[in-house]
Amino acid sequence: MMVAISSYITILMFEPHSIYSMRLAQKGELLTHHKDKAVLTLLNMDNIIEKDFLTVLPEISLGDMVKVIARSGRNIFPVTDEKGILVGVVQLDNIRNIMFRPELYDRFYVNKFMVSPAALIKISMPMEKIMRIFDETRAWNLPVVDDDGHYIGFMSKSKIFNAYREVLVENFSGD
Repeated sequence: MMVAISSYITILMFEPHSIYSMRLAQKGELLTHHKDKAVLTLLNMDNIIEKDFLTVLPEISLGDMVKVIARSGRNIFPVTDEKGILVGVVQLDNIRNIMFRPELYDRFYVNKFMVSPAALIKISMPMEKIMRIFDETRAWNLPVVDDDGHYIGFMSKSKIFNAYREVLVENFSGD
């Protein structure tokens, strides 16, 4: 019994967490006493990613871009190549000064006025890291790609906050 007690105390000194807790933590599935981290762990990525953005190709003209804008209710447009790899974004605010000038419709192409996004979110990233990226970039919308760079959708900070509130109310309202 003395050997068991001394072994237990010795291991606690060097490793306070069990091997099972460490495995869950490495996978990002450990619920801790930190409510924020626990709530972020419970968020469902599929409910947060918005997929209703119209994509455009880099070689389309400004005139064709204006037609896409007319069909969309969004102010940001992902630019992908033929394989679906995200190569940039078009922000409506960046082209507002030229989009109402029909004489420029055949002279400008998306690849000339698209910009790089502030950051990319990979679908495999844990939510805690995603929130850190939003904080660092101060962006409200960021594109989501798979591990090969294929465009999936956008994630917005406001959608994350709404999902966060829902999970908080559902799981922690009695605390």
